[in-house]
Amino acid sequence: MERTGIERTAAVVRRVAPVAALLVLVVAVLLGEAAGARAVSRAAPELRRTEATTVERAALAPDANALVPQALVQAVWLAPDGTSRLGALPVAPGTSAGRSVPIWVDAAGGPVPPPATGATEALVAGALVALLGGAVVAAALGLTTVAAARQRARRLAAEWAATEPFWSGRAVRDVRDVRDVRDVTDGADGPGEGKRRRGRREP
Repeated sequence: MERTGIERTAAVVRRVAPVAALLVLVVAVLLGEAAGARAVSRAAPELRRTEATTVERAALAPDANALVPQALVQAVWLAPDGTSRLGALPVAPGTSAGRSVPIWVDAAGGPVPPPATGATEALVAGALVALLGGAVVAAALGLTTVAAARQRARRLAAEWAATEPFWSGRAVRDVRDVRDVRDVTDGADGPGEGKRRRGRREP
C-alpha cells in the first residue's frame, strides 16, 4: 500500500522528533546558562565564573558539616587579574586530582558561593525554552499523526467500498438479479421477443 504525502511527512516527523527533543534540551541548557551569566553580571558585576583544577584526590568521607556530600580539596585557579591562586574548595567525595571544577570568584580572586540570582534566571530561562520547544515538537508530532490517520482511514474506506461487493458476493447477486429480471421480461414478451430485442441492442 503506497503512502500518501501526509503519511510520509508523519513518518519523517516521528523519526526526527526524538532528535529535535534532544536539541531542545541542549539549547535550553545553553540559553539558561547564558541567562544566568547575564543576570549575575547585572546583579554582581564583580563576580566571575572560572575553572579550578584539583591538585590532590578528595577524601571518600564527606564533610560532616556540609549540607550535601562534599569534601575539601586543594585546587588552583586564576584570579580576574590573571594571577594563580591556591586554596581549599568543596568537591564531590572521591574527586581525583587534575579534575576541573567550576567556581565563582570575586574581584580579588577569592572563591565565593554561586549567586542565587544567576541560578534562578538560568532555571527560568531554561525551563521556558524547554517548554516552548517541547510544545512545538509535540504539536508537530500530534498534528501530522492525526492527519495521517485520517488520510489512511479515508483511503481504506474507499478501498473497502470498492472491494466489499465482490468480497461479500453482493456484486454476484446483483448480476444474477439483473439476469432474472431479463428472463422474466423475455417470458412476458414471448419466446422470441427478448432475443429480437437483444439482437437489436447488439451492434
